[in-house]
Amino acid sequence: MPLDLPDTPFNKARVPFVTLDRADCIASLWKNKTYDRLKLHLPKQFCQLPFFPFPPNFPEYPSKYQFVDYLESYTKMFEINPRLNESV
Repeated sequence: MPLDLPDTPFNKARVPFVTLDRADCIASLWKNKTYDRLKLHLPKQFCQLPFFPFPPNFPEYPSKYQFVDYLESYTKMFEINPRLNESV
């Protein structure tokens, strides 16, 4: 179980899950299909994931690379280990 997760129905019930991704990495579209100067089009407070705010040192509109780092950090923090190169 990931460390210090807030009480959510899934955490309380310890619902097992499997995450599949047909890509070969986390955030594949952001890494492989976007231009290098891309930034989020909305301020970061509207784009953050539940229970995981953006780092305070990130600018209001994070870059492509900052957003990819953020998504990768999210998967590590919540111990989400997708099975890559998998299709349903």
